[in-house]
Formats: sequence, C-alpha cells, structure tokens
Amino acid sequence: MGQLFAGAGIDVQHPGATNRRALAETGELLRALEAGLVFTNLIETDQVYGHRHDIEGFHRALQEIDGHVAEWLGLLGPGDLLVLTADHGCDVTATHTDHTREHVPLLASFDGAGSRRHDGPLADVGASALEWLAGRDAPDLPGESFI
Repeated sequence: MGQLFAGAGIDVQHPGATNRRALAETGELLRALEAGLVFTNLIETDQVYGHRHDIEGFHRALQEIDGHVAEWLGLLGPGDLLVLTADHGCDVTATHTDHTREHVPLLASFDGAGSRRHDGPLADVGASALEWLAGRDAPDLPGESFI
C-alpha cells in the first residue's frame, strides 16, 4: 500500500492479496504495535465483489470485515483512533461497473467521540488523522478535522 502514499513515511508494507489476509494482518499489527499508523486497503471488497456486481460476495465480505472490526475495537487503547471509510461509492446493484456516487461510510472510534454524525468530504479523514497523529492542522490542505 506504500504506492498510495508515494512511499512517503512508509516503513514496512504487508501486502495482503486477499481481504482475509489483510484483515488478519491488521489484527496482528494492532496486537503488536505500541504506536504507529496501520492503513489497510481491502481490495477484494471493491474489485472482486463491488465492480463485478457480486451481491452475495459483497455481503459476505462486509460480514467478515464486521467480525474483525469487533475484535479491533477491543484492542484499542485510550490514545488510539480507528477510522473505517471507503474511497468511493460502490453500489453492487448498479448497471455499470464504474464507481457510484452515493455517500461512503465514515465510522470512527476515539476518546471523546461520543456518538454523532459527520457529513463532509473524504479530505476530512486526512485532516483528522493529521490532527490525531501530529497534533496540528494544515491550513493549506483541504479538509476539516472531525476530532
């Protein structure tokens, strides 16, 4: 996944060719790391199920992800941030294979989050991660932190 960040700031990559492997490796990293950033891209959910209109496969993938997220929530410490989102809509019932335009999920768990709704652009995720990791904002970049 280092290519998504142009290799900047990436110390180690754990390429998970399947959702199952990527989800398992994410859990292993969360159990082992004391600090750092773990970024997981679940390629099968999008490319294998979403763009191929495999409704049952997409459903199974979401159930598998949900089970792992339940485990990850139990691994989070008081200073941790977990963000789950997507980079585009993926309506498996659409008649075309392109990205769709519905809203994407944004689920975040962190100290003081409470329960609230946030509607904003994907850039808000980047702004929030920057605030959480570096304790600052970047006024020249798009996005507003939801933290």
